[in-house]
Amino acid sequence: MPLQLDLFASADPMPAPAPAPALATFTAAAPRVTRPKVATTITPPRESDRRPRPARSHDLHSKAFALGEAVTDAWHRAQGGSDIAVPIGVVAALALIRQRDAAGPSLQAQILGLDGVELIEMYRQIWAQHWAYRPDLIDRARVLHEWLNDTKAPDKNRVYAVQCVTRAALRGNILDLTGHPDPYERAHTDVLSHVMMLLRSNSARQGLGEYHTPPPVADTIAAVSLGAIWATKDPEAGQHIHDPAGGSGGLLRAAAQMLRQRGFDPADFQWSMVDVDPIAAACGAVNMIVWAMGMRVTVACDNALSNARAVEDAMAHARAVIAHRDEMLGKAKIIAALRRTQGLLEQVAA
Repeated sequence: MPLQLDLFASADPMPAPAPAPALATFTAAAPRVTRPKVATTITPPRESDRRPRPARSHDLHSKAFALGEAVTDAWHRAQGGSDIAVPIGVVAALALIRQRDAAGPSLQAQILGLDGVELIEMYRQIWAQHWAYRPDLIDRARVLHEWLNDTKAPDKNRVYAVQCVTRAALRGNILDLTGHPDPYERAHTDVLSHVMMLLRSNSARQGLGEYHTPPPVADTIAAVSLGAIWATKDPEAGQHIHDPAGGSGGLLRAAAQMLRQRGFDPADFQWSMVDVDPIAAACGAVNMIVWAMGMRVTVACDNALSNARAVEDAMAHARAVIAHRDEMLGKAKIIAALRRTQGLLEQVAA
């Protein structure tokens, strides 16, 4: 039975937009495409619900924190090693999926039933299919999935650690936090931020000057930064919201939720963020997909203080990556057409 796996994405490519003037700025401090062993589909996202959304009364941040603790404990108990991009990449891949049919077999149970090799192949498949949809963001998240590109047989110890992290994340209810078909429900908290910060040592965080902004604080900062602007004038489609120290995108998440609560679609706006840490920027790129921020999103891994053109440079890189994707998919379509033609000729000859 195929996995009840659905990748909430549109297969229609869109080029990265030209930069727009920033409306508000927060001042808070291609993997290898393999033949899948399990069937998956890419389906267009549902039309955004334009009704005003009430803020959630219950807090999901504590559940996301508990999930991060469980993943961290599982990785260390399995002696996964010092490469924390691996467990973060596992959680990121799980955050990118949702169950195809809510009434169908449990996706969680099916994933838990996979053996180690099948599990690794599933993760390759998830990243590869999302690369076909959003090569710009998946390329920015490369540090989280490049370990899957090894052509050698997976190391048994790593496979075991990946299995342990997968079980911890699923039993920590990641599919409840990030698998909802409604992006408003998926964006109530930042799962990857907790996982990243808990896996990282204090000395590593200090060396990077990294500070996790708690989601409730991010909500407050967004309300203060944007509330004054939107108090006298409604948001307008195309406005640009930027965070020069984006981390994993928590402040952009809070701003997007504010827009949804007012009945606006974040995909109608332009978003950009910069962070000097490759893993944080990678998490931000994945979150932009999970939170359905739209096609006009730019995530830069750079130092916003030393490079005033960080966003513009990232946009140029994104356009190059999208062009490469288009070229690769174009070649794949030609090869598929040739194979179909060859098959027809062989039938006629027979």
